[in-house]
Amino acid sequence: MSLKAKMSKFFARMEKADKKMALELEQPKRGSGELDIGRFTKKVRVKTWNVDGFYGVTVNGSYTKNTHIFMLPGGAYTLEPTGRSREIAEYFAKEEQMRVSIFQYPLAPEYTALTAHQCLLNAYNRLTGEYPADEFYLFGDFSGGGLALSFLQELRDMGNMPMPVKTAVVSPWLDITLSNPRIKIAQKTDYILPVEALKAAGARYCGPLEPDHPFVSPIHGDWNHLGPILIFSGTEEVLTPDCELLAEKAGALEGTEIIYKKGAGMAHNWIMTASKETDATLELISSFFQEEHIEF
Repeated sequence: MSLKAKMSKFFARMEKADKKMALELEQPKRGSGELDIGRFTKKVRVKTWNVDGFYGVTVNGSYTKNTHIFMLPGGAYTLEPTGRSREIAEYFAKEEQMRVSIFQYPLAPEYTALTAHQCLLNAYNRLTGEYPADEFYLFGDFSGGGLALSFLQELRDMGNMPMPVKTAVVSPWLDITLSNPRIKIAQKTDYILPVEALKAAGARYCGPLEPDHPFVSPIHGDWNHLGPILIFSGTEEVLTPDCELLAEKAGALEGTEIIYKKGAGMAHNWIMTASKETDATLELISSFFQEEHIEF
């Protein structure tokens, strides 16, 4: 493990990152502007757009291919995207020449999953209509990963929109209730995620939906015919037990290929910190999206 990754875990523990997140979830800040057009590097071209009053950006590099990532940032369905989401989009656009659209979908507690999914459908419909020649790929981290997997199931069920070619998620939140008994053991090494505060945030996001509804807990949905899915999680995070549970079911699925990579010693959503491991993960995701056969 690189020094940066080790230091990131050390500071998360020393600075009580879990308690800090718990406070942020209770009183989420709004208007951070991390996806404002002026914050992006001049090396990419950025177009802003709006769907149902919610903000989105599309990022292009110098020689953009017809590969289009629809990116859903994480934040426990409550927190706005950080600057790292912008930097990751810039990486895919600059280094890999992929078009990236980030949607700042409706967040709790102001909105619930029903609003988020409706806006997501409208945003995806707009993008696929505006870029009809593009092949679309879904990418999300943390709650954005959970939302991507829920949305993938919804698109399959609707059958009237183009399915993403492939999907990649990092540290996805698969079960809103965090009720997997293995999570209690995982808590001993996760210094980032506050389980009880996440449960409360998850309940607010559910709104009128039952907690086992696939819109909020995709692990309980139908996983057949979703195409190739690449999933990452770390050995030191509370979301890994559900990722392992999903991976155990992978062999019995039809029309879905799940590739699960568990990062040894890695903390929750490590791509939010610049490190050698983050670079390697983003390169794997890019290769997965753009190449037909990848050795993992």
